[in-house]
Amino acid sequence: MRRHLFIPAVALSLVVAGTASARPALAKWPPWLSIEAPVNPFDPATRDAVLLVHTMVHSGTTKVSDLAGSAEGLVDGARRSVALRFDPTNKPGVYAVRRQWPSGGAWVLRITLLSNTTALVTLGPSGDVAAVNVPTRVASDGMKLPRAVAAREVDSTLYAAARRQ
Repeated sequence: MRRHLFIPAVALSLVVAGTASARPALAKWPPWLSIEAPVNPFDPATRDAVLLVHTMVHSGTTKVSDLAGSAEGLVDGARRSVALRFDPTNKPGVYAVRRQWPSGGAWVLRITLLSNTTALVTLGPSGDVAAVNVPTRVASDGMKLPRAVAAREVDSTLYAAARRQ
């Protein structure tokens, strides 16, 4: 199962780069991230990673400190939270996430880029990526933009994952 959320960022960059009369709203777009899974097991830089985080910004590249994240779990009825570490890869703007949380229970990863764009990654019973959601809102011009993710959304995603296990 390969999950990519590149389309909005790629489409947006093509619109901005491809039109001389791009509207001011499109002149700068917010940071975006996408999740890649499964990860290539033959690449030494990504071996044993659960997923890769691809980051996109309007100009330049990101660094590890631009990312924040946590693994939110429900293990034997108890809520757990583990801070995530992101490992740089040999590709600019791409970071590996290896398992840093205990096995067992239900887990959702909350991955945030530049305090602006958040992916909620639901893990399946075997620890693989089961679902990815980047919550958005629709701007007045119809463009989808990342939005803040409330703690209750993380909780509801986690409890739904626990019910499925």
